Amino acid sequence: MKYDLVVIGGGPGGYVGAIRAAKLGMKTALIEERELGGTCLNRGCIPTKALLHSGETYASRESWASLGINAESVSFDEDAVYTRKEAIVQNLRNGVKSLIKANKIDLYETHGRITGEHTVDAGGQQLETQYILIATGSIPIGSDPAVRPIKGMQYALNSDDVLSKKVEGNRIAVVGAGVIGVEFCDYLSNTGREVTLIEPMDRIIPMTGKETGVQLASILKKKGVKIITGAKVNEILPDFTVRYSTVKGDFEEKFDNVIVSIGRQANFSSLGLESVGISAGRRIEVDENMYTGVAGIYACGDAIGKIQLAHFASASAITAVESMLKKPHSVNLNVVPSCIYTQPEIASVGKKESEVENAKVGKFLMAANGKSQIEGVGRGFIKVIADQNDTVVGAELFCVRATDMIGELALAVSRGLKISEVSAVIHPHPTVMESVGEAYEDIEGLATHMSPKK
Repeated sequence: MKYDLVVIGGGPGGYVGAIRAAKLGMKTALIEERELGGTCLNRGCIPTKALLHSGETYASRESWASLGINAESVSFDEDAVYTRKEAIVQNLRNGVKSLIKANKIDLYETHGRITGEHTVDAGGQQLETQYILIATGSIPIGSDPAVRPIKGMQYALNSDDVLSKKVEGNRIAVVGAGVIGVEFCDYLSNTGREVTLIEPMDRIIPMTGKETGVQLASILKKKGVKIITGAKVNEILPDFTVRYSTVKGDFEEKFDNVIVSIGRQANFSSLGLESVGISAGRRIEVDENMYTGVAGIYACGDAIGKIQLAHFASASAITAVESMLKKPHSVNLNVVPSCIYTQPEIASVGKKESEVENAKVGKFLMAANGKSQIEGVGRGFIKVIADQNDTVVGAELFCVRATDMIGELALAVSRGLKISEVSAVIHPHPTVMESVGEAYEDIEGLATHMSPKK
């Protein structure tokens, strides 16, 4: 078979790139040896959020009486939770398959291997193509026996394991307090587990602003999560004993189960990169066009190791396809919002306050927002960062619905809008979103529901 484009990997980078290529007139094939939708749909974003929603709903029972809702004998059926999660995943997976068919993309449900600059082996079938897009994603660190930075990692669960079946036991250790780790902590603590979170850095979610990490730690502790920072895990034993060291000495503690969430690594398993002279260490190197430097071969998403987010994978795949066709880039890859689905949610985009010289900062506290009070999540803040020229360059949200609202801030950063431009927009009341408007106004000390700046 001859194609204009063969895409290897059917995750949010691969299938989105394939669909965009087909819509732009390219005869396209998509190779995926596992489930369509990749990690995000099957072992990441979607199943995690399904579990979190169930956990948050169950935990909210403690406030039902104050809402005028009285219920007795409320219980948590985790088997049903996982059944619902799988039904959601299957429904979305079927939707992706329908889109592939509707766009007349040839789907090969087998392993793909590059055999030359313009040839790909699809389960023994040779495909000729003008272009190749590598969208093979990533796997949890430790999945590959050759890359296990913690002794005894094989005895612990990784994110794939947690999302495939329920976690057994009541006392659970979570190693790694990044995005995946804190989301698992939120779910497990909401559903009644005794959770210990172990992190080598001096605070949790170190990729966010310090204030956000401190506030989330406080919330998790109130849920009963024990947080140990500045701790290096030395070994995990078969009986789930964790040996770790801090500045206070060496410790060991036995748990019912251990989850390791210390990041992900690009997946190049049997991809055949050596056949075309691509040398990939931790990632495939590409330029701003997603071009690898080898004729006709591009890469996107987690495989290029820059930003491991599903929406970046999709955007970078679109950029790759547009580059193949010599079209101008339609997506700004320099502004990528980031989301964490704890409660409250966390979202950020652009620069942090510490990264901006003479930064102008507007901050609104959610305790003054009526809709947040109504929803029972009055803790948190919205912070907007502008440079000395009054251009919006960053934002950080720690509040209910933060992940739904970050799009407005991403637009402002992406378009280089001035504070006067964004604050001119009327935000509806009562909404959580109106707090974004007040954060804009607070830069000039004009926020109605905030005390005057000193």
